[in-house]
Amino acid sequence: MHEYMNNHGYRAILNASLLSGIGDSLYNIVFIIYAATMPFKSLAVTLAAMATSLPTMLSMITGSLADRTQAKTRHMVAARIGQMLLFCGLAGMIVLPASLPLFLGLLAINIISDTLGQYGNGLTLPILHRLIPAKELNTAISFQSATGTTVQMVFQAVGASLIVLLDHNYALFGAINAVTFLLAAVVLIRQNKRLKQAEPPVATHVHQPIFKNIRNVIRFLTTNHFLLAVIIFAMLVNTLGSSVDGLMSVTLVQQPMMWLRNFGTTVAIMNIIFSVGLILGALFAKDGLQRLSTFKLLGLLMAAMIGLSCSFFLLRSLWAAMIFSFATAYLMGKINPRLSTVMMRLVPERQMGTTAGVINLVALLGMPVGQVVFFTIANVVSAAVSWMVMAGLSLILCLALLVMGNRIADPIFTDFESDPSKA
Repeated sequence: MHEYMNNHGYRAILNASLLSGIGDSLYNIVFIIYAATMPFKSLAVTLAAMATSLPTMLSMITGSLADRTQAKTRHMVAARIGQMLLFCGLAGMIVLPASLPLFLGLLAINIISDTLGQYGNGLTLPILHRLIPAKELNTAISFQSATGTTVQMVFQAVGASLIVLLDHNYALFGAINAVTFLLAAVVLIRQNKRLKQAEPPVATHVHQPIFKNIRNVIRFLTTNHFLLAVIIFAMLVNTLGSSVDGLMSVTLVQQPMMWLRNFGTTVAIMNIIFSVGLILGALFAKDGLQRLSTFKLLGLLMAAMIGLSCSFFLLRSLWAAMIFSFATAYLMGKINPRLSTVMMRLVPERQMGTTAGVINLVALLGMPVGQVVFFTIANVVSAAVSWMVMAGLSLILCLALLVMGNRIADPIFTDFESDPSKA
């Protein structure tokens, strides 16, 4: 909060990110609702849900492009204006009669806009690295994560309610999204001078081809044992964690005795508890857990997931599930900013965007595997057996993390780095 109040450049980047997040959160839920009104609604909803992961799959390429971009502030503004223009076009197109080609066109606009957003996020990394003092970096990234999660939670709920009040006026929501991107661009323009001063020096060397740059980043990661181990374990943790939300819903469907009033209310309460845990975990960056090593923190997360699993197949207690769900989310809220901070302090500025893209993509790879395995077990055998398997795998991963924590120490940083580019 101190950096937000006193660091104008950081505040501008955060405010622009929040404004964009408001538009995205409003429209993402509304676009799913719009897809459900199509004559081919099953296909439309499936495509709309799948499309959200495509920009992440392209994050290595967008990150590499961001690393190669010289005038980063100007291109940050251009990316927001580009998103605004895309949604102006969407607002005009969405009033046309429903058809598959129209829906695919709208879906393409959404994907291109999110990809531009990924590119813009990559541009901010070296600027944030130079704007924020080294000792405040984790706190600032944690605050950014907490506010982003809050915006997403609040405005998804607002979007789902507001579209009903506005009689399903999808064009208006497209226009609202365009306005949020315009405001984000204005916020950046107002601090244009400060942001430009924080840009890395203009590179005099010739840029490498994108895929060669990606190969160099992967080579760098393989030589850094700490980062490599963290990325691998993050993928394994994500393989398990990505199934928790859906598995809870399947379990509650099969066990009405765990409901609070009804199924919908119970799921909503669990989602709120999880979101609040994420927010508070990121917000309270200095609660004592910051003294734990990264591997021990991940091990503690696995212990919380063991407790969550036991709540459903052993205790069969919704109250226990609420407690462990909050604990799991609280720890997750700490891990993501921790990894971002370590990455920003270890990786050369000219490779930050590409490295972030590699990490995002690797973390994403385990998601479909975990979901297929756990959802198949839940539907073919039972949800209880699926939770047992998750508890067993979480225990193995927890022990492996504790062993790894004793073998590979967290990197030691000096909090007063004189050279912001340090690499």
